[in-house]
Order: sequence, then C-alpha cells, then structure tokens
Amino acid sequence: AREAWWPVLKASAFVDRGVLTPQEFVEAGDELVFKCPTWCWASGEASRRKAYLPEEKQFLVTTNVPCAERAAALEGSVDATGDDDDEWVVSKATSTAAATSEEATAIGDIVAADDDLAALEDDTVAADAATAQTKILKTRTYDLSITYDKYWQTPRMWFYGYAEDSSPLTQPQVFEDIILDYARRTVTFELHPHLATLHASIHPCKHPAAMKRIIDQMRAPPRPDQALFLFLKFIQSVVPTINYDFTLDVLTDYAGLRRRGEIMATPPPPGSSSSRRRSAAREPARHGVLITCCNA
Repeated sequence: AREAWWPVLKASAFVDRGVLTPQEFVEAGDELVFKCPTWCWASGEASRRKAYLPEEKQFLVTTNVPCAERAAALEGSVDATGDDDDEWVVSKATSTAAATSEEATAIGDIVAADDDLAALEDDTVAADAATAQTKILKTRTYDLSITYDKYWQTPRMWFYGYAEDSSPLTQPQVFEDIILDYARRTVTFELHPHLATLHASIHPCKHPAAMKRIIDQMRAPPRPDQALFLFLKFIQSVVPTINYDFTLDVLTDYAGLRRRGEIMATPPPPGSSSSRRRSAAREPARHGVLITCCNA
C-alpha cells in the first residue's frame, strides 16, 4: 500500500490545508475523549500498530451508537406503508344457561355477563401484548472508529453495524444507512487497519478539502486539537441517522457552505442535539466554534 512508504507529516498544516500530523491527531483524540467520554482510545492488534502513533492510542472507538431509521427517511423516499394487523376484535361470548323462571333468567344473565367480561379481558390482554410488541423501537447500532490515514494525512471514519438482534449487518443493509449520493461512491468496504475485519469506511480523499472549507468560514481558525469535532460534524452529512451527534455541538457558518453546494444540506437526526438547538434558536449560526459535550 502506498501509505506504507509515504513519509510521516511533521509540520503542522491544519489551517493551511486541513490536514493533521500524527501528533495533532493524538492531541485531537485526547480532546475528544476528554470532552465526550463515549469515545475512547484503542490499541488494536499488536501486529497492526503504527510506529508513528503511541501504542495505546492507535485509533478512537465508540460502541452501540443508535441508528433508529434508514437514511432514505431523510431523503423523502422511505416507503411509509403499513398494515392494521395490530387491531383486535372483542369476541362475543354467549350464555348457554337455560332459565325457566325470572330468577334463573337473572342468574343466566349474570353468568353470561361474566363470560363476556372474561372473554373481553383475555382479548384485551392479548391485544395489549401485541400492541406493546409493535411499539418496541427496533434500533440498529453501530461501532464507530476513527483512524489516522498517513497518506491523506487526515482522520478516517469506519463503521461496523448490528441488526436489532445483534447480528452483523450485511453490506446492502449498511448502505441503507448512508445518504444515496455517497453510497457506493465515497463509502466502501475494506479491512480495518487495526482490527483486520471488514468495515464500511468513508474514503478520506475529500476530507482535507472539506475541513479546509469549514476552517475558512470561521472568524478565528480553530486549533488542531479541535479538528475531530469538525470532522465528526461533516461526516454526519454522509450518515445522518447514525446518531453519534448527541455528544457534541459545533456551530459554524454551515449555511454559507450549503448555499454554495459545498456541504450537502441534510437535516439532523430526530432528537439529536442539533435538531433540538435548531428548533430552540431560530437564528443563523454565527462564525466561530462552540463545542459542548454531554458527559453522560
């Protein structure tokens, strides 16, 4: 691989070109882990460790990230058809009591009423159980990791998905969680550089340019140790329903970038911090970087 013989970047060029040195990647990773403890460092397989990174800080990982809906739901192409199988019908029980007198008739009516009530209760319990089952939110989850790409001199995102029953997602299923314009173009399946298992990955060839455009929109250039917050923000446009964004908010002038078509305008996942902030504050995002993280 060309990365093997490519020289390690030594001089900082984050503001000028949107790239990171390995040292800056580690510092940015430390900042992410400190402010967002859902992320942590990992060392991976010993035989796959990179000499230009600390042994215990080879890549970053966060696990069990929820993905409650498919990306098509945000592109307006989801099939919203459904069925009414959860409806239930109360069966009507009839009394078999025979009455030859007013007293017997009254007793028979009571027995019939009891039979009807018992049947109704049985049907209600069954219907409630069926309704509860249909209301359970079946959520896919993803393990996400961020590695350093020495050739492109930038972070690189990797995804490994699980179905509702915890079985690994197939490749077509993973593509369901990626915006159509990116699926099978910038997202491919490759061996993870530290784990030797097949992961979906966003190819990093466009990352420096995307990072540079964001930096250029800011009143004051961000520090290199803030790079991963910006990185995660623009990666969200590729996988908007993989909801790792609940850990942070980064404000910048995305409106200008979107008007020029430089960043795809995709709505934030329902319930995310970005979605809540947007509904609460009806004003354009200002220049600069504001980072807030949830330590839960």
